[in-house]
Amino acid sequence: MDNKRLNTLLDGALAAAAAAAEVLLHHLNDRNESLVIRAKRDGSLVSAVDIESHHAIREILDGFGIPVISEEGELPPFAERSGWPLFWLVDPLDGTQSYLDHREGFAVNIALCDASGPLLGVVADPLTNRVFAGASSTPPFIALLDDLNHRSPIVSKPPEPPYRLVTSWNEELELKALIPGGFAARDFCMEAVSGALKFCLLATGEADVHARSASYMEWDCAAGDGILRSMGIIVRDRTTDEPLEYNTMRLRAGNLYASRL
Repeated sequence: MDNKRLNTLLDGALAAAAAAAEVLLHHLNDRNESLVIRAKRDGSLVSAVDIESHHAIREILDGFGIPVISEEGELPPFAERSGWPLFWLVDPLDGTQSYLDHREGFAVNIALCDASGPLLGVVADPLTNRVFAGASSTPPFIALLDDLNHRSPIVSKPPEPPYRLVTSWNEELELKALIPGGFAARDFCMEAVSGALKFCLLATGEADVHARSASYMEWDCAAGDGILRSMGIIVRDRTTDEPLEYNTMRLRAGNLYASRL
């Protein structure tokens, strides 16, 4: 894909993320009982805001004629989607529990992928009015959600100890099991951070390693992976050391890590 086309799609993803962020902020102070909360089969929560955010994103992305895999959308059979040369991976509300608890850490995730992985990634942080983005055609940057033309390049400071490892709140492994080979646990501090914003902390240099032993859904990590790929960092499987694969049969990516060390 040529850079001009990819940059057009990046602009569309930014607009879709901004529209979704507006939905989330509009309902942020609603009482939970008005959000029609229910649990999915895996125990995770979904609300009416997840669905409204999904529709706001689809209204923009559908105009590009590229199929969308969304956490809140209908999933076509694997036999059909496995042949897609391009597809969007979307989480309209990453961190529903944080959102419902009125805590920071929720986001909007949008990635465009082909068979090689994410070509672009966008992660919107509504509470800070920021959106993190990057593409194979564009170095990573931070824009304002209410002024998407206001863009600042992401410039990471060089890593230095003590290194910061970010992981999930429900991580079961100890620090020494998660750090990259060749490093000592005493050189790290470990911190739990919600959702896809862990990838953004790695991009800005506010964290040095992101590792997780449990599985993610692909829409939880594709956008962050796309941002990191735009700066030469690949999210990998901790066991195989291979880049993550997307649009798999179960749409799960497990045991991942990304490091700027």
